Amino acid sequence: MSAVERFAWASPEYAEAFAALLRCSGERSHLQRFLRALMASYPPDALAVDWGAGVGDLTGLLLERFRRVLAIEPSPALRCILSRRYPRAEILDGTLSTAELPDRVDLGLISHVFYHLPDHAWAAATIRAARWLTERGVLAVILKDCDSACNRMLEHFGARRFDLVGALVAAIHRHGAEFDFTFTRLQGGVRTGSYDETLAIARFMLCDRAAEAFSAPPSEGQFRDYVRRHFWDGTSGAGGWDYDLVICLVRPNRWYRPPET
Repeated sequence: MSAVERFAWASPEYAEAFAALLRCSGERSHLQRFLRALMASYPPDALAVDWGAGVGDLTGLLLERFRRVLAIEPSPALRCILSRRYPRAEILDGTLSTAELPDRVDLGLISHVFYHLPDHAWAAATIRAARWLTERGVLAVILKDCDSACNRMLEHFGARRFDLVGALVAAIHRHGAEFDFTFTRLQGGVRTGSYDETLAIARFMLCDRAAEAFSAPPSEGQFRDYVRRHFWDGTSGAGGWDYDLVICLVRPNRWYRPPET
């Protein structure tokens, strides 16, 4: 049996599957409503940052409210797209681990970026981003819920689920005096109109884990069979799955004073 086909990162197939995901995702309206309410608590002259901006969907949302928005993106190709789409944004090369911001920020977003970082690095990346906040600032870290159907697919084939809450437990214990952490959930979901579209989005999700992360890597046939059984309804000609978004809001504790050394 042939091994499951995987998208190469930044390939045309990967970009097409990502476009299909954005087109079929039901989370965007809920997330945008939530973020607009969060943004409304800050004046237009506040500074915002989109960590791992990609092609800039959330960068554009931030620009609706704020006169100054930083977009951090390590990919030269994506930075070119960002500069064409949002010439008013300040586009910076770098990652959550390396970027140096010109100023402290009032609102930071880390949306679906952690799929591209090893799980053990999430807590440190969150704390580093939070330390760029002003005293009044907030950092929103956004990821799919651990119990989403696409996470269950990863586990079925022997890979770890993506678990934001679990990954941040140690950081909360270690940095709970320095920052306040609160969690909330939003409704998400994927709705597809063809099997091929469903298959492409599920493959995109599978590729969020490296090939070596799977203790029982599927063949192409096994993967297609899983998608047909769990994500596609041939009778109705519709597919997809429900999931929640988990959002961790991190705020500096204004009364915190670092221990003397």
